[in-house]
Amino acid sequence: MKKIILISILLVQIFLVQSVMGEYTGILDIGNTQYPPTGMVAGTTGLGTEEQCYYDSQCNSGYCKADENNGKKYCVSSANDCVYDGNIIEAGTSECISTDTVGTCSDSGTFSTTLCEEGKHCSGGVCVADTQSQDNSNSGENEAQNTPASSIVIGTLSNIEIVQGQTKKVKVEITNNGERDLTDVKLSLEGLPLAMYKISDESFSLLSKGEKKYSYLAFAVPEKNEIKIYTIKLTASAKDTSGVSISDSETFLLKVLPSEESKKEVNQTYLNYTNVLSDLEKKINQEKLSGNDVSEAESLLIVAKQELGEVKKKIDKGNYYEAIQLMNDVASKIDQIEQSLKQVGAESNNNSKMLWFVVYAVVIVVVALIAYYFYSERNKTTIFSELRKKVTEPEEDKTSVSYKNIKDAKFREHAKRVHQYIKNLFKKDKSGFGYAS
Repeated sequence: MKKIILISILLVQIFLVQSVMGEYTGILDIGNTQYPPTGMVAGTTGLGTEEQCYYDSQCNSGYCKADENNGKKYCVSSANDCVYDGNIIEAGTSECISTDTVGTCSDSGTFSTTLCEEGKHCSGGVCVADTQSQDNSNSGENEAQNTPASSIVIGTLSNIEIVQGQTKKVKVEITNNGERDLTDVKLSLEGLPLAMYKISDESFSLLSKGEKKYSYLAFAVPEKNEIKIYTIKLTASAKDTSGVSISDSETFLLKVLPSEESKKEVNQTYLNYTNVLSDLEKKINQEKLSGNDVSEAESLLIVAKQELGEVKKKIDKGNYYEAIQLMNDVASKIDQIEQSLKQVGAESNNNSKMLWFVVYAVVIVVVALIAYYFYSERNKTTIFSELRKKVTEPEEDKTSVSYKNIKDAKFREHAKRVHQYIKNLFKKDKSGFGYAS
């Protein structure tokens, strides 16, 4: 009986230990114990299902990166390396992911694919021209028929990303695919300021039939360079032995990314724009309380605040390139809001001037009426005084009476002119608006 009890206690302890260890190490099912694979750092044995991972600590100082194709996670040596279909593509390189597709992993770890044009296939991470052949008996004849007399080809160039203040070198392959030797081979580049690039070997005196030569493009982005995308065109030109000129071009993009200093400036600009929009909103509300029409400024403010919200999201995700592009749109909206408010202010000033003009005119009318009233009273008083003088006093000198009559006539004429001026002042013009002069 004691042995049975001891065995039972031992089994319970084993069960408890397994439960604790399973919780610590990641056991998924007690009945079917499974441990997540430990993984290997890229470059040790190659990837497969046995090198899958679930978190970075399993990758021996490496990183656990999701596969771009199937979503599974694999160990890579660099955080910017890419994984496609179980194969690691190092940052800044390209590899063939199928017979006609090139997979490219940018310096920042962004993965993209390029489908080869018709008549080309993927080889060594670039798209190259297909070679046609039939059976061995007539392969040489077909090669002669399909090979052009003169041909020069530039190898496919991937898009480039460079941070402000940094440099990058790109290898360029130039091939003579024709039947004739080529002379005076020259490379030229368009779409970028001269100070931002240099071609190591701009010309070759001879490029023999079937020969390949290499040159390097060295790019240097200034620290204060604009954050933008350049479309670059590289052209290789030459002459064959018969003097015929031929050329080939390759177009690619150079994306300038912000430096850490520029990122700080972006964060500060975001805060500044937030304060500016807050001040503009207060001004809009003040103008609205004054009875002014600010509908245009209000609409622009709504859009600007929405765009600034998107800027914040881009910054939080570390996508400063797109944040800067949106920031430029916000700056434009701020300018438009300020112009709209200035126009509202100008219209308000014009209305104030018109109000003062009306007040001034009313004052003139009131003064004229008062003057006319006092003149009428004065005239009545003069008539009664004259009658009394005729009864009680001797007749005044005719010359004196005549002078008074002249003064009274001038005063009446002046009053009439003032009255007519007031009427004209408020007379509408031909268009029915405004005041006639």
